[in-house]
Amino acid sequence: MGEGEHAFDAVRFSARWLRSMGLEPRMLSAITVQGDSMEPTLRDGDEILVDRSLRPPRDGIHVVRLDDILLVKRLDMGRAGMVMLVSDNAAYRAIECRLDEVQVIGRVVWKGGRI
Repeated sequence: MGEGEHAFDAVRFSARWLRSMGLEPRMLSAITVQGDSMEPTLRDGDEILVDRSLRPPRDGIHVVRLDDILLVKRLDMGRAGMVMLVSDNAAYRAIECRLDEVQVIGRVVWKGGRI
C-alpha cells in the first residue's frame, strides 16, 4: 500500500466464485470509490474489487497511480506507448499520458454499492 493508504475492513467472497473468475485472493484489494468521475458506472461510496495481479495493461476499468494520486479510470490503450485515462462522466476530460507515467495498480473486477 502507498502512503496514506491503509486497510480498514474486509469483504468476503466465495472461494468458488473467485476461482471461477480466475482470481487469486491474495492479489485482491477492496477499495471505496471517491468522487463522481466514473458515474454512472461507479458512484461515490461504491466498493470495488481490484485484481492486482501483474498483467499487461489493457482496455477496461483500472485503478492507477498518476503523480502520487490514485484514480479509477477506464484505460484506452489505442496508441503505442500512450494511454488515455477516461472518465465515464462526460464532465471530466480524458487524460492522455505516456504509459511509463502511469502505474497500473490493478483491474476492477467487481463493484458493489447502494441502489
